[in-house]
This record gives sequence, C-alpha cells and structure tokens, in this order.
Amino acid sequence: MNNTTRRDFVTKTAALALLSCRGSGLFAAAEKKRLNILYIMTDDHAAHAISAYGSRINKTPNIDRLAREGMLLKNCFCTNPICTPSRAGILTGEYSHKNGVPVFNDISTDIKTVGGYMRDAGYYSAFIGKWHLGGPKTVRDADWDRWMVYANQGVYFDPWFWEKKDGKIVKTEYRGEYATENITKVTENVIDGALATGKPFFVMMHHKAPHRNWLPSDKYRSAFRKLTLSDIPPPDTLFDDWKGRASPIRTTAMTLLHHMRLKEDLKLAEYFAGGGRFEFEGRSYEGAKDASGKFIDAWPEGMDDRAKTALSYLRYMQDYLACVQSVDDSVGDMCDYLAKKGILDSTVVIYTSDQGFFLGDHGLYDKRFIMDEVARMPFLARCPAIIAPGSVNSDIVTNIDFSPTFLDIADEPRPGRMQGESFLGNLRGRTPGSWREDCYMRYYVEGGEHATSAWYGIRTKTDALVYYYKRDEWEYFDIVKDPDEVKNEYSNPAYRERIDFLKKRIAELKQKLGDDDKYANAKEYGPIE
Repeated sequence: MNNTTRRDFVTKTAALALLSCRGSGLFAAAEKKRLNILYIMTDDHAAHAISAYGSRINKTPNIDRLAREGMLLKNCFCTNPICTPSRAGILTGEYSHKNGVPVFNDISTDIKTVGGYMRDAGYYSAFIGKWHLGGPKTVRDADWDRWMVYANQGVYFDPWFWEKKDGKIVKTEYRGEYATENITKVTENVIDGALATGKPFFVMMHHKAPHRNWLPSDKYRSAFRKLTLSDIPPPDTLFDDWKGRASPIRTTAMTLLHHMRLKEDLKLAEYFAGGGRFEFEGRSYEGAKDASGKFIDAWPEGMDDRAKTALSYLRYMQDYLACVQSVDDSVGDMCDYLAKKGILDSTVVIYTSDQGFFLGDHGLYDKRFIMDEVARMPFLARCPAIIAPGSVNSDIVTNIDFSPTFLDIADEPRPGRMQGESFLGNLRGRTPGSWREDCYMRYYVEGGEHATSAWYGIRTKTDALVYYYKRDEWEYFDIVKDPDEVKNEYSNPAYRERIDFLKKRIAELKQKLGDDDKYANAKEYGPIE
C-alpha cells in the first residue's frame, strides 16, 4: 500500500468511526464542547494605565499579552461610569433605568443575571470577588454554582468573603494574605471544581484593586514609592484651569488638591517617615513634623497649591500603580494556570475594569463624568479559536453588551429583556454592517460626597455631547481636534449643525432604550423606588 493509498484508507476509516459513534454520548459531548470563559474585572483601572493602551506611566506585560495574543478594544465605554451601576449593567445586559440600579443601590433578586443564563446553558457558573450590589442577600443562588463575594468594597489585607455553605451564608477568612494574590488562588480552586464537573465554565473574577485607598502589597510598595515625577510623568492637564467649561467640573470635590485625604489616601507621614522624598520645580520638600519631630499627615511647609497638587499626584500614582502591578501579576498567573491545565487556548480570557478613572487628568481623581479618561473601559480578550492574535477593534462597544456576548460565545440566544448586543462577530473580525456609531450614557447623582452633577449624553468615535440637566448646561467636545477635552465648543457656531444632530440623536436613543427619566432625581444611595 503506497503512502497516498494509506492516507486515504486512514481518512475513510476515521470518518466511518466517527459516523458509527454519532449517536453515542462521547460524540455528543464532543459536538457540544464549548469554550470556557474567564472574565477578569478590576475596580477603577483606567485604560491609560495599561501599556498596551499607550500608558506613559507604567508597564503591564501580562495584560499586554492578552492584546498581543488576542484583541484590544479601543472604544469600549461604560454607560453609567460608577461602580455599582456598571456592575449591574454588565450582569444584566440592561441600562440603569431598566435594571433599577442607577446609583449605589441594591440589585433586585427578581432579575436573573447572566450567571443564571449561562448556568441554564450547561455552564459551571461562578462569581468570586467584588459584588457591590447589596451584599450576599442580593446574590441569586439559582444563578451560580459557586459564589464568594466581598462585603461592600472588600479589604486589601486579610481578605474575606461571604459564601453559601450547606444552605447558610458564612464568612470565609484568609488571614495574612493580600487580596489580589488571594483571589487568584481562590479562583484557581474554583476552576478546579468546575473542571471536575466536566462542564465548560463561566467564571467572573472581580478584583478589589486598584480601588481607593490604594494599599499596595509588600512586594511592590517600597519600589514604587521610590519613583519620582520623572518616572511617572503627570498628565498634560494636571493643572487644567477648566476655563470655558460648564460648572460641574469647576464645582466638583474630586480634585487632587482638596479631596485627597492626607492620611488615608496620601499616607504622607508614612511616606516621609519611610525615607520618601519630593522635589518639584527645583525645590526639595521634607515631610511635616510635630513638636517632637515625629512625621505627621500634613502638607510640607512652604507648599503652594501647585506643589500640593503635584505631591498629591505622585503619592496617588505610586500606590495606585503598585496595586495595578499586582493585578498584572495575577493575570499572568491565571494564564499560566490555564496553560498548565491544558485549557488556555479553549478559554476566552477577558480583562476589563468597571469603568475608567481620572489619574490626575484635569487635576482630578475618581470617575463620574462622560470624559474619555473615565467613560472608556479597557477591554482585552484572548482565545485563538475565535480571535486573531494582535488584532485591534475600533467599534463602539458598551458594558451593556458584555452579557449578550458571553451568551453568544456559549451559542445561546440573547434573552428578550437584555438591551445590549453581542460583539462576538466584532471579536472575530467581522463587524456587522449595522453596528452602532454612537452610545448613550447617563449618570444620576447631583451633589453627594463627590459634589458631582447629573447628566446624560452621547459619545461617538469623534465627539461627545453632554447635558447637565439639573443645571441646564451643555458641553460639546471635538475629540479629534481636542483629545484632552479641555475646550467646550458648545457655543461655537462652527459646530451648531453637528450639535443639533447629536441632540436629536440623544432624544432618539432615550426613546428607543425606554429612558423616561424615572430616576432623574435619584440620590447617591438607595433605596430606589
């Protein structure tokens, strides 16, 4: 038998063997085998603190690997840029006005989350980490094979979870551990349990980091506190004067100068006592001390507002970026774990954050505006079965689209109540011809601890229009010409036609999405009626 004949014989024999067992359980299991999904989400990790997104201030090699071996989404946006509403939108595939979570209020257990739909589809469904939607009482047992949730924000050191065991909610503690490292270990253990069932898994891994007040691990604290402004160059808008802007940015409390707590956030006494130094514009500053010579949490003597802002930025970024570095390690550890199990290439590994964050941009920290630094979410995904390595996608995607996409990966239809659209085709490099050109966003809190203003608006790839409806003020940004969004062009006649078009588009989207201003007067914390 020659080589050609032998190959034909082997091919035909293998085909007949497959046909003969088509009705067997083994073949059926092979036919139904689906991709696993590991969804990794951090809290307040801005895209511009990821080197794959062009960061000037840090390196994130493990997160970058997902971009190198998968896809980076350039225009992923959060429809309500604060923690709780964003999480609710991700879990439900619905906008805040529909899922009933416009502010920091509990999610209703009447709403079936994506975990439940994935579980119905035959997946082992698990949630680990920051829930922030009302505590364990708001977790639907029917939606998850396993869940372990932090209380409120969780803690960086000695982390602990609420979980269900033998029908009771119990507290599981991990003394002497760091949260970012601990959740990595816990997630690996949960996936071990999922693999033992023989089911594909859908695991949501929600980190605490890098949320305020930015407590780094022992591994990175000292090294990052040695960095200077040369190592972590401030944004060009650090000293933005907000000239020509609408009132909300001028009245917000979220400034580096006035809202950073000198002890809890900046940890000034600890920093200077540990040998920290600060040099700015040719002058060197020593930490403040009391009469006994002990360092205290106060501004160094002789500082003007400009120097205080710069020191606040440096201390904030030193600890924030150190927290991010532990997250980057965790992403690498999870990929190594999946590879060791032989399932890395059959798992869709996703990395994102619940929204962006101001990193000293415009002299601010936190989020809550429509502006790019906070509305943009990082989103990177790796899975060679569906995603070409090194690919970049510029389509507009929102957090409301995540759940429909998870279900699409599982080859399940989108439930009727979900408002988002699957972007699986976009991940595959085949953007639907009817894909959106803009997205609707809304933020509901007027006042509150951060002294923000309620708004709704629209974002496209090239510009943004926002209406502060409690103050009857508008802002329009030409993001192509003004990527830092420092110039409000709303009163510029050259943009009048474009602004009028976007106003009509906002009205169309509000009507299409069913936003009837039900929660227009929502307070920062629920309950919501």
